[in-house]
Amino acid sequence: NLALACQAINGLVLMPGETFSYNDTLGQRTKENGYRRAGAYSGWELVQSYGGGICQGSSTIYCAALYADMEIVHRKNHGFRVGYMQPGLDATVNWGGPDFQFRNSSHFPIKIAAEVSDGCVKVTILGTEDRDYYIEMETEVQWGSSGTYAKSYRCKYDKETDELISREYEATSNYVKKDKIVIVVIPDATEPPATDAPTTPP
Repeated sequence: NLALACQAINGLVLMPGETFSYNDTLGQRTKENGYRRAGAYSGWELVQSYGGGICQGSSTIYCAALYADMEIVHRKNHGFRVGYMQPGLDATVNWGGPDFQFRNSSHFPIKIAAEVSDGCVKVTILGTEDRDYYIEMETEVQWGSSGTYAKSYRCKYDKETDELISREYEATSNYVKKDKIVIVVIPDATEPPATDAPTTPP
């Protein structure tokens, strides 16, 4: 599924002002389109769905767009925390539901390169670099009894001095706590427990 997602994204060119849509680029995830069943969140449940796992691709391209200082048009976090991305930097997608979109807010065309290797996704946004700063993402994470709360910030640093230029709020993400299932194994008692032998009166 990740390989098909990267195949659809790889080589895509966006002109200045154009918007990228993850759902529109990949199309509907069906068996006929080559997608397989895999684990995916549906609301608050983990189900087997065609195209399951492709949110790793949308999350990776979300991070790439942030570091390229692109304008985020639409992004929604997962209901539960995911293991492949730190809280606040994931992006969930679903056909007919949430989409991930960003706009090429630079003055030049950009090209998206995407590949998958050993289950890991790599996304690179290529273009003309005219910035005198670079981006670092910062997240504030609060761990509570009912879930996780994360706020992310887009921080601009001067390329020459590494001094912080600005720290702008990016997004808020709320994740519901997912309880672990604990199994307690009770031995199968096929015989009554041993007791002291009855004493015989003298």
